[in-house]
Amino acid sequence: MPLGSIFVKRSNRLLVLFGLLFAIVGGGLAYVAASGSSGTGTPAASAGPTAEPTTTVVIAKRDMNLGDQITADMVDTKQVTISQKVALGVDTFTTVDEVIGKTAGGKITAGQPLVASRDFLNAGVMTDGKDIAGAIASGYVAVSMELDQTNGVGTLVVPGDRVDIILTVYIAGLSLKSDSGTNAANQFSITGNPEASSKMVIQNRKVIGTLLPEPLASAAPVANGSAAPVAAPTTATVHMDGRHMMAIVEVKPDEAEIIRWAQRAEVQSPQNYIDMAFALRSASDNALPNASTPGITLKMLIDKYGVLPPDPRAIIPTDIAAKLQW
Repeated sequence: MPLGSIFVKRSNRLLVLFGLLFAIVGGGLAYVAASGSSGTGTPAASAGPTAEPTTTVVIAKRDMNLGDQITADMVDTKQVTISQKVALGVDTFTTVDEVIGKTAGGKITAGQPLVASRDFLNAGVMTDGKDIAGAIASGYVAVSMELDQTNGVGTLVVPGDRVDIILTVYIAGLSLKSDSGTNAANQFSITGNPEASSKMVIQNRKVIGTLLPEPLASAAPVANGSAAPVAAPTTATVHMDGRHMMAIVEVKPDEAEIIRWAQRAEVQSPQNYIDMAFALRSASDNALPNASTPGITLKMLIDKYGVLPPDPRAIIPTDIAAKLQW
């Protein structure tokens, strides 16, 4: 074979080899470019997953019990994801101002997000079967008291309120009987009417629950002209209609005995069912010491306030009445 032909064939093979080499290098460069290599040799940041947006919810800053009234130092805010907030429900809160003044409806643990339908009480509403023992402070017990609109501050007391309790007992009045021998004209007997004696015997006690009668349904016309029951509003306007309520009050064990004694007192009077009344305290006074009260009787009303006493001289014989000092 001529030498020129051999040289040409070897040159062709070198061209093919160089072509393959260039193809390999070009492919590598293309891969590097596709991988995000920069001109400085520093790899470009790869795209990560998009962070889920967050929002604010109000949480408990410390443990709370049923009946506690929420103050600013008891709550805080926390950032949670949108999906976490959705899982909590639609009635969460975003600012602490929305929960201040509300009343805890049960045990609330520190760090727990607050939810309106779960954690707070509406006035006069309690859930049957829900534990309230955890709401009672150590050393105290809970008792129920029946109240009307006169004895129970209009039945407007709500869980979290602090109250003083006034006891009224009825004491037999003074009885007079003559001892005039056989003179019928001077014989008489006067039985005094029972007199009330009132004293504030329990002070600064927390209401942890209230029970009110269910609102009555009202009738509303429907399309066919008949009437269908419609529930009354949950926040009713209170009228002077003789409404009663039950209040669950946290008291000391000896105070519970006083309340029970008063509930069992057999007294024939318009208020036969109750001998105790609430006095609603200012929330600003809950940290103050107990007040010292003297109690009140008819004699004290006469001596201190000038109330006129009953005068038996009008119904006893004149000669005896003339000698009676009243």
